[in-house]
Amino acid sequence: MILGKNYIPIIKTGESELKALKNIDENIKKIMLPLFELTRGRKNPKAEEGLLEASINFLRENFLKYPFILDLTLDDKLTNSEIRNLFSSKDNYNNWVSFCLNQQKDFVDIIPVVQMVEENDYNIYLQKLKNQVEMLGKNFKYIVFRAHNESVAKNIILDINNILKENRLEFLRNKIIFIFDFKYINDIQKGTELTQQIIKVLHKLGIFNIVISSTSFPENVSDHMSMNDFVKFKIKEIEFFKNCTQGINGVIYSDYATVNPVRNDNAVFAKGWIPRIDVPALDDYIYCRRKRRNKDATYADAYIEISQKVINSDYFNDLILNKYSCWGLDEIIKTSKGIVGGSTPRFWISVRINIYLHIIEQILNKVYQ
Repeated sequence: MILGKNYIPIIKTGESELKALKNIDENIKKIMLPLFELTRGRKNPKAEEGLLEASINFLRENFLKYPFILDLTLDDKLTNSEIRNLFSSKDNYNNWVSFCLNQQKDFVDIIPVVQMVEENDYNIYLQKLKNQVEMLGKNFKYIVFRAHNESVAKNIILDINNILKENRLEFLRNKIIFIFDFKYINDIQKGTELTQQIIKVLHKLGIFNIVISSTSFPENVSDHMSMNDFVKFKIKEIEFFKNCTQGINGVIYSDYATVNPVRNDNAVFAKGWIPRIDVPALDDYIYCRRKRRNKDATYADAYIEISQKVINSDYFNDLILNKYSCWGLDEIIKTSKGIVGGSTPRFWISVRINIYLHIIEQILNKVYQ
């Protein structure tokens, strides 16, 4: 566990995610250690780039007394000049270090992710990296190295080994958290053997705060629905995690809280969308959709009909409604009665995330059993 937490959801600070988190119960905040991936705010006439200020203000209002991990998005569609400046390796990543230290004035426990920018000369790269991790390590309880694929994981382990060789940086060993982020997975066996090897190498280095993260939520759900408008899709990340950690104790579970790492919001809105409601349970997601018809006055009409189909399903009543209570479920029920809280994909992504986070304790029971 890290700060008493054994669940790390990776969450972008987009509109959908923040709405879902704004409506979660306080007891849910207490059991998780979210990794917030800072994205630009919504563009407007006064802030064409969409400033980070909105995301920071949200965290200040909702997570002021809770620990979290802080990182920057790598998604070009969600970045801006502020984020690019924070990535800069200039002056030993001074922009990022200063930013994190400044946030530390307000928040109880921030855990910064170490930023890594390639240089033409490895020695220059390594020296800048050492200086960054030393400064972060002296000022924070933990620092995070986040690997996005197997080759990056191997390179980061080499970097960590080179950093820890210096006696003055030995104190970092117990502060390092290593997140192996697989992003989207479909094959629950792929990469698991190599992951076990990497975990064992980290253990030999004295790194025991290890996190495995993934999601099986597809980028385009329609690709998995064929001609059906009501389908069930297996949640694979739990079994994937178990395969990666078989025979190894102490690894922490992480996922993307039912969001695919690749955002395609802009493409969806440009072409219009097929209204859809997704409901996660302990083992599966259900997807229910309906194409708009000419007689529909608005998208809201379609969402009303979809929500009625959802709440009348045995799946919903047996696995969800009779066991849990949260804002997301309330929105589905209200919509089925004609009180539509939102009729855009963003709103219904919020509903899905919110439901998932309210069943996460039961999911974690399955993860760690």
